[in-house]
Amino acid sequence: MIITFIIYLVVVFVIGVTAEKFISKGEEGYYLGDRKFGPLSTAISAGATDTSGWIFIGAAGYAYTAGISTMWMLPGFIVGYYINWFFVAPKLRRYGAKNNCLSLSDYFEKRFNDKSHILKITASLIIAVFFIAYMASQLSAAGKAFDAIINIDFKIGLVICAAFVVGYSIFGGYRSVILTDLTQGLIMLAVLIIFPLYMIFFELGGWNQFFITAGNLDPILISDYGGATGASAFGLVLGLIGFGFGVPGQPHITQRFLSAKNDATIRQGAIIAMAWVIIVMVGGNLLGLIGRILVPNLNDPEYVFPTLTMESVNPVLAGVILGAIFAAIQSTFSSQLMVTTQAIASDLLKSFSKKTYTNKELLNISRLTMVVLGIIATVIGLLNIEAVFYLVLYAWAGLAASFGPLLFFSLYTNYITKWGAFAGMVTGSVVTIVWKSTPYSAYIYEIIPGFILATIIMIVISKITKKATISSNIDENVAGS
Repeated sequence: MIITFIIYLVVVFVIGVTAEKFISKGEEGYYLGDRKFGPLSTAISAGATDTSGWIFIGAAGYAYTAGISTMWMLPGFIVGYYINWFFVAPKLRRYGAKNNCLSLSDYFEKRFNDKSHILKITASLIIAVFFIAYMASQLSAAGKAFDAIINIDFKIGLVICAAFVVGYSIFGGYRSVILTDLTQGLIMLAVLIIFPLYMIFFELGGWNQFFITAGNLDPILISDYGGATGASAFGLVLGLIGFGFGVPGQPHITQRFLSAKNDATIRQGAIIAMAWVIIVMVGGNLLGLIGRILVPNLNDPEYVFPTLTMESVNPVLAGVILGAIFAAIQSTFSSQLMVTTQAIASDLLKSFSKKTYTNKELLNISRLTMVVLGIIATVIGLLNIEAVFYLVLYAWAGLAASFGPLLFFSLYTNYITKWGAFAGMVTGSVVTIVWKSTPYSAYIYEIIPGFILATIIMIVISKITKKATISSNIDENVAGS
C-alpha cells in the first residue's frame, strides 16, 4: 500500500514541478497558465477543486450519520453547476480574455471601472479570510486520512500534505495546479464509480438488500429527512439544496473560466462538468452509507471511508484509494492556495503599492506569500476546531453570498453600481459570519440569508447611487449578449 501511494505522490509531484517549463514568466503565466486549457482539463479541474477532500471525508461522514437525506444536496448542485457553466462561464471567459482579467477580484475592478481599487481590495480580503478556513479544512481531511489508513499521526499527516502541495505549487504555479487536478480528478472519478458499485453489488447483496440492511440498522438512514420533522425537516432540505446554489461565485472555480482557451472549451466542458457532479455527489454519499453498514461504531464519522478502505480492500488498492482521497484534498488545497496567493501578492499589493514590480519580483513575492499562507492554514488545521463538513459549509457560504449575486448581476445587467457591488460583497460576508453564530443556523444554512440580503442591499444601494455612479464599462460580451 505504501509503495503504491508513494508512486502516486512522485508522479503528481513531477507533473507539478515540470509544469513551470511550459508557462510564460509573467503573472498571466503563473496565475492563469497563459489561458491555454481545453475542455477536459478545465472541467475536471473545476470539479476536482470544487468537491475536494470534503466528498471523501466530510460528505461521506455526514451520510454515515444522516443516511440518504444527504442526497438533497444533489438537485442543488445540479442547478448550481448548470447556472455556473451555461450562464456565468461563457460571459466571464469572454470578458476576462478581452479585458485581461487575471482573477475574480480583477474582474470586479475592471467591470465597474473602479479606479479607487476598493472592489479589488474588498474581494481579495474576503477571499483570504474564507479561503484560509477552507484550506485548513482540507488539511484536516488529509490528517484524518493518513491517521486511519496508514496509521500516521493526524498532525504529522496534515503537515506532510501541506508541505507537499506548497512544494509543487511554488514551482509550476497555476499550470501545475490544473495538470495535477486533471490527473487526480480522473483517479477520484474511478474510485467514486467503482468502489460503491463493487461494495453494493458484490459485498452487500445488491441494491434492494443494501437499503434493507441500512434500514434495519437505523430507520433514519433511509428516511427522506434524516429523522427530522416539521420546521427542522424544511430547514434541512432547504440548507442542503442551498449548498449547491453556492457554486456560482466560488473564486477557485471561476478562475477556471478565466483560464479557458476559448468558447468551445466552455461549451464542451459544461457537459463533462454536469456528468462529474452527478457521479461524485452520488458516489460520495453512498460511501458513507456503505460504511455505516460495514463499520457501524466509529467515534468520528469522518473516518468512515479511510476505515472502510483499510478493512475492505487489499493493500495495493488501499494505496490507490488513499491516493484518490489525497487527490481530492490536494486539488482543492492547491487551487485555493493559488487563488489566495494571487489575492494577496498580486491584487492587494498592486492596490496599495505604487511601485512597479518586475515579473521576477512579483513571482518571488507570490512564492513567499504561498509559503506563509501554507503555514497559517497548517496551524489552523492542527487545532482541529470543527468537522471538515461544517467548516467547508461555512467558508462556501461566505464566498457564495459575497460574490454570487454580484457576479450574476454584473454579467447580465448594467444596473449595479460600484457602491452597490461593494455593499453586496460586505453584506454577504457579514451576514454569513453573524448568522453562523446565532441559534438560527441550526435551522437555516447561512448561505440563504447571506445570499438574499446581499442581493437586496446590492440593488438598493445601486439605486441610491445610480445617478452619482453609473457603471458604463460593459461591452457586447456581457449584458444583453
